[in-house]
Amino acid sequence: MPDETAPATPRRSQRIKTLKSGRIEFNGTFSTFDVTIKEMSETGAKLKLSTTFVVPPTFQLLILNTNTGISERRSCETRWQRGDLVGARFIDPSEIAPASPARAATLRRQPPQG
Repeated sequence: MPDETAPATPRRSQRIKTLKSGRIEFNGTFSTFDVTIKEMSETGAKLKLSTTFVVPPTFQLLILNTNTGISERRSCETRWQRGDLVGARFIDPSEIAPASPARAATLRRQPPQG
């Protein structure tokens, strides 16, 4: 029976079923959410969230390998989200647009007043 939770679009590379642990990291790794990597290919992954939340447009995926103790971090782009399932495309870090100067200015701490 086909998976009806993911869009029916052609893939560049075939996904292979896996049950690896992972973690979505964003906001400079200050925000993290545990995931299960259900399927993975050379170009992306299908993730199951441990808690339903809106995944940001870009994030880091920490892929944990409990057998070897070696983990891998991949830059990702959210392609689709259906509840607690997310389709992510692996991207080259150079593809991520830098924060705009206006946004960066709003993130700076204000000097103490007084």
